[in-house]
Amino acid sequence: MEWIGWISLAIFVAALIYLAVAAVKAFKSIKPKVDHLKAAQQRIQTETDKIKGETDELKVHQEHIMADVDHAKQAVTLTVNEAKQIPQNAKFFAKTAADPIKNKKTAKA
Repeated sequence: MEWIGWISLAIFVAALIYLAVAAVKAFKSIKPKVDHLKAAQQRIQTETDKIKGETDELKVHQEHIMADVDHAKQAVTLTVNEAKQIPQNAKFFAKTAADPIKNKKTAKA
């Protein structure tokens, strides 16, 4: 019966050796896949950073465009307001230009 114990111990040691060999093979087969995934992650991170930089540049460009639009809007509004005042200014000018002429006519008469 002693030999059953030794056989059991040999089977247990063989199982541990098989487990170690299987683990090493699994690690070796997974390592290239992990490296590939890390490289893919780095490429994606690089592209993400590039897109973020472009987004920041576009935001700055958008702010410049919005400032230009606001400036143009103010210029147009000012021009329109001035154009709306032209009839009143013309009436005032006509009235002030006509008053001296009337005064000269009444002074001669």
